[in-house]
Amino acid sequence: MKIKHPAVKSAVFKLTTTLEFDLELPGDLVPTRIELFQDTERKTRWRARVWERESCRLESTFAPAPAPKGRKSVERFTFDEEIMVERTWELSEELEDFRAGSAAAAMKRVLDLLTAHLDRSTGK
Repeated sequence: MKIKHPAVKSAVFKLTTTLEFDLELPGDLVPTRIELFQDTERKTRWRARVWERESCRLESTFAPAPAPKGRKSVERFTFDEEIMVERTWELSEELEDFRAGSAAAAMKRVLDLLTAHLDRSTGK
């Protein structure tokens, strides 16, 4: 599959596999997602994304609505949200476009890079 438009500068990749698991690192539980994509034209080309779920406290930047007459004005509000933060770059730039003979081989490459990264990060 190709998207024929001058703005499209890459191959088209299709999501083939998604894994989710929790990493327990010193003092932190890290919910993690790995997504594996296959090039739609070159079947031995792959792309992977590694995501980490983070909690963020957000504050509204909108000005509060005017309070009705005789009432106290409404303050800006804060709220907690879960967001996914991409962490692929921490493993390897190779994961943007790499070769593997199958989805299993591609995922093994990603998991090997993740394991090596965890070994370096944790000293184990």
